[in-house]
Amino acid sequence: MSRALLLSHGELAKEILATTRLVLGEISGVDFLTLPSGVDLSQYEQDIRRRVEEASDGILILTDIFGGTPFITASRVYASLENKDLMEVVTGMNLAMVLQVCGSLGSMTVGELKKEVMAAGAEGIIDLKDKV
Repeated sequence: MSRALLLSHGELAKEILATTRLVLGEISGVDFLTLPSGVDLSQYEQDIRRRVEEASDGILILTDIFGGTPFITASRVYASLENKDLMEVVTGMNLAMVLQVCGSLGSMTVGELKKEVMAAGAEGIIDLKDKV
């Protein structure tokens, strides 16, 4: 089964996963790593790398913002992989994306998950004025 890993500055990834569990109930195959101020970045990278290595069927990593430390660190791990097909990284994580990934983990490859999550993120941005 493909896995998902949520990465963010501060506690955002932890709280998005907690909110997802409020909506969906208990879920498996999804984990998070927070990045509090002052964390050892080499240890943070090792923690990401370990999660990637444990995901033999592939892993989708969602990060909070493009260019931030979680994204850059995940990019470094990706660059070092021999089989890049087993890891996807998408940035701009939001609740709609995490709900989608949690509902699809058992039935899709990591590449399919990436496409679903990106669509869910984009479709989740709605201007109220366009709906009334």
